[in-house]
Amino acid sequence: MKKIIVLAAVAALALFTSCEQKMDIPSQAGAEKVILDINVVPGGQATKVTGNVNTSDTNNDTEGETKISTLQVFVFAGDVRDGYIAKNVTTSAQVECTAGTRDIYCLINAPTSLNTVVSKSALLATVSTLVNNSENFEMIGFKTNQTVGENSSISIPVNRLAAKIVVKNIENALRAQGTITIKRVYITNVAGQINYGLDNIAPANGTWYNKGGYRSASGQHIGTFTQDINLNASVIAGAKYTTNHFFYAYPNNNAPAGYSTNWAPKRTMLVVQIQYGGKLYDYPVDLGVDLESNKMYVINNLKLVNLGNEDDGNEGGTDEENPITGVTAQVSVDIKDWTVVTLGSSGAITI
Repeated sequence: MKKIIVLAAVAALALFTSCEQKMDIPSQAGAEKVILDINVVPGGQATKVTGNVNTSDTNNDTEGETKISTLQVFVFAGDVRDGYIAKNVTTSAQVECTAGTRDIYCLINAPTSLNTVVSKSALLATVSTLVNNSENFEMIGFKTNQTVGENSSISIPVNRLAAKIVVKNIENALRAQGTITIKRVYITNVAGQINYGLDNIAPANGTWYNKGGYRSASGQHIGTFTQDINLNASVIAGAKYTTNHFFYAYPNNNAPAGYSTNWAPKRTMLVVQIQYGGKLYDYPVDLGVDLESNKMYVINNLKLVNLGNEDDGNEGGTDEENPITGVTAQVSVDIKDWTVVTLGSSGAITI
């Protein structure tokens, strides 16, 4: 009996919207049939984010980030689908396929059934959009060239497609001194799609949000996934704004940010808008890294020392795209539930 253990960050198991679906497409005539036992193993404490980042102050929706709602398993012989199942996630499922060398893919929380996908190339070309993660986060895992037969076992870890950006503190250290009002915190140049093969990253002709700056029009942002607005939070001189902000984006490996008359794909940025002395100032922060799936990018403290770019009153433009000079982002990676990438020295950035 072949066992596939899906190691997922599971906080709870939710019901699929339809009954169990399965379809077998024999790819090897006369080949030995085997039944794969699929066991979904709850992650338990492995679902907790520990170390530099604590679940209590960095996850605004821990359950949504970790919950498995649906499970689809594909078994391929070469490019041809040899077995498939989709069902409500309980703790186990079975899929029939033939014995031999197989590639096995597990897809978690896809918004629709992919029972019509009959080839590996078609599955890997299928596009996921960032809005698919509005309820539960899409995850994928796979192992290739696995020997499928009786009495064998395979573990398949799954990872989220999205990346997470966390802002924990914003410090008012302005040399001019005085109270500031934080108006908005948001991310720009947000890639909104990726294929399940994870090799068509942030395509120029794909879906993008907050292109070149804050966008208010429907369809140009994804609400609090990409921006927190109307904050109106007063911060006195020398104090910190300690409300955590969480944003999500799909992987983006485009060139560093910066203003261009005709927008083109570029690096995802964080922007903080403040009010000081009756004027609005924008702080575009170049994160200094490419965004990757299943990684968390943490700014423990954003220290505002100088006034940012004076806001021109329009959405987008040089005030929101040209990074503040003097920003440095030193990146260290700490692998946890979400892989944690701490930005700046110990997560601190001084502007």
